[in-house]
Amino acid sequence: MTDSDPTQGKPPGPYAGPQWHAASGPYLSPGQPVHPAPAWNVAAIAALVLSLLSLLSLVGLGVLGLLVSLLVFTPLVLAFSITAGVQVARRGQRGLGLAVMGFLLALPGWPITAFLLW
Repeated sequence: MTDSDPTQGKPPGPYAGPQWHAASGPYLSPGQPVHPAPAWNVAAIAALVLSLLSLLSLVGLGVLGLLVSLLVFTPLVLAFSITAGVQVARRGQRGLGLAVMGFLLALPGWPITAFLLW
């Protein structure tokens, strides 16, 4: 039995590109699993969108907009924000900032509506 190279005496094959070596540091080496970024929470996105719609209805639709904002959008925003906060914490998803921002943007709707309707 000999330890000879099986490619000895054969012409080289086509160019296969540069030889890649395992990288040191935070970079992935070939064969290492890639961990994707956590998914965005849909309830957090909905909370932010509904809070923006609530503010737009406060500004643009007069008394009807005030009532729609108070009775429709604001309760939905509060429910979606709280739900998103719980889901983000449990599932490790992204979107806690969106949920908090939606919550904070929906809060002025209550006192503004109460003041204007009083």
